[in-house]
Amino acid sequence: MKKLLLFIVIAVSSLPLLAGPDLAELSEKADQYQGKFDAVTLLEDTSVNVAPSGMTHTVETTAIKVLNDRGCRHYQTVSFFYDPLTQIRQVLSAEVIHGDGTKTEIPLDRVRSYPQPARWIYWPNTRISIPFGLLKPGDIVRYKVEMKGFSYALLDKTAGDNDSRFQPPMKGQFYAIVHFQGFSPILYKSYSVELPKDKPIQYKFFNGEVTPMAAFTDGGMKYTFTKENIQPVKREPHMVDISNICEKLLISTTVSWKDKSEWFYSVNEDFAFNFTPEIKKKVDEITGKCKTDKEKIDKLNHWVAHYIRYSGLSMGEGEGYTLHPADMNYRDRQGVCKDKASMLISFLRAAGFNAYPAMTMAGARIENFPADHFNHCVVALREKDGSFRMLDPTWVPWVREEWSSAEQEQQYLVGYKDGQPLRTTPYSPPEKHFYRIASKCRIDRKGTLSGTLALTAEGQTDARIRRYAQRLFKNERDAYFTGIIRQAFPGAVIKKLRYQDPWDISKNMTATISFKIPHFATVKGNSFYFRSPALLYAAGDPANRMLKWKFTDKKKRKYGFRSSCTKLIEIRETIQLPDTLDTAHSRLPKKADKISGKFAGLNLSIAADNSIIKTTATLSLKKRVYPANAWQNVADAVGGFQKAANAWLKAAISGGAK
Repeated sequence: MKKLLLFIVIAVSSLPLLAGPDLAELSEKADQYQGKFDAVTLLEDTSVNVAPSGMTHTVETTAIKVLNDRGCRHYQTVSFFYDPLTQIRQVLSAEVIHGDGTKTEIPLDRVRSYPQPARWIYWPNTRISIPFGLLKPGDIVRYKVEMKGFSYALLDKTAGDNDSRFQPPMKGQFYAIVHFQGFSPILYKSYSVELPKDKPIQYKFFNGEVTPMAAFTDGGMKYTFTKENIQPVKREPHMVDISNICEKLLISTTVSWKDKSEWFYSVNEDFAFNFTPEIKKKVDEITGKCKTDKEKIDKLNHWVAHYIRYSGLSMGEGEGYTLHPADMNYRDRQGVCKDKASMLISFLRAAGFNAYPAMTMAGARIENFPADHFNHCVVALREKDGSFRMLDPTWVPWVREEWSSAEQEQQYLVGYKDGQPLRTTPYSPPEKHFYRIASKCRIDRKGTLSGTLALTAEGQTDARIRRYAQRLFKNERDAYFTGIIRQAFPGAVIKKLRYQDPWDISKNMTATISFKIPHFATVKGNSFYFRSPALLYAAGDPANRMLKWKFTDKKKRKYGFRSSCTKLIEIRETIQLPDTLDTAHSRLPKKADKISGKFAGLNLSIAADNSIIKTTATLSLKKRVYPANAWQNVADAVGGFQKAANAWLKAAISGGAK
């Protein structure tokens, strides 16, 4: 097998180098997309040279043709940013190629660098902007950019201007995740990487095929991956992250996840988690009244979540993959996800627990390939049976969960001495994230509705309602709960409102609203026309985002989609009529709406019992991330709830005109 591979490499290396694509031909091809896209990428050519240390030197050439006025406005300035602590970027050339073939070069002294606007994370990122100026449809913007270093901040900002500060965190290693697809066409894309001869790579192409080529060079081996006429990813409502579905190339010199796990352990173990007597004293104070380990873990997790402020400053050694030491975090009481994780690990260890750092990717899937997919740091608590329990102080400030279930079924890698495989967080069923309404109302003969509505929530549903309420002043918070009723019934009069203090996480969120709605029902003789207030309240609550989704096409879906979390919505409502219901002249649903499926379920009934209209509904949303084939099931279940909420009922009572 090795001989065959060697033959293939030698044979390929003996071929002449591929000539670059003709820009004029690509420009003509781009015209087929007139009226469909604002712009088309004609060319993306990336050449990477990897040094023995893992430091990279990259040159990228990009050419984009604008097709309409919107594209002209978008590309009149092209911007990108970088972290100057670990990377240098500079524009080598920039020009506009006009439709008549003439060119306008952009003087490099007009290219501007300035601080990148920041929020919450104030690392010294720098934005570079190329001013192409006013463009016309048919113009091509072309620019070449040189880069040196890597894309994660790690080293001391006082380091000198030597190449050591551009070496990657995992010294000597190289990895790349290269998207070959975007939301607009790419006519030609080439990615090449040259590595020393003693630095072999493994690579894998996902969601499509690519043309690879390997060739010997003076210093080692050069790998080139080329693809032409790349069709774009079509945008779909609520779709998963483009990284989950686009054609992409993953490259790594790291052999396995176990190697990366051991490395992540080694760079942090003796640096970050050494707790001081002062920290130990604080841990004892926090856990002093706790009776169980579960209670201790909860108190420590939420103390860090609440009192280590999320604010990222550049604090020298310890950025990127290295967690800041415990004494620094405790003193400064601020940091990003990795600093919160570091503080909690130190707290847990001071309390006698075994805890370790873990890396994950919030918002996207991690492929089972040891490249670098990570953007978030969490805590892995080692249980007595050897399993890991996940804690995340970044996402649980002032909510009841220990780990955000919005991150369920998400991959993570623990930094562990003996190495660990890639793992997945557990599934959290809808029952743990319920939204319940119990409503009891009465309609008088004038059509005025009086009654109460009691709301109870838990899990991620509790968290969402709680966070809406927490960021408001008291009068605005009242308006959050009452405004949902007034949105559906503008004339509603709120008689009484009480709700759980959103800052008290010892109890789940509840709210009880007593109200009166004049002209709630349209009265014609002895017939009343109205809609369910409980169903409308649930549908109007911003905590239930999926109930706002539109399902214009239930069957055609190419990509998966995602929601915030699994959820169970339960409605129990009674409406007392002024007299006995005359079923013969009323218009109520003849049968219950029952939908059962692998991904969503609905059981909804509106029926009469003497003089009472009873509405019961159970909507179960069973996944956080859904495959494409779940769309119709979800559309049927959610759409059935939406239809019932908007449906007008006719209730005729005995003894009058119909």
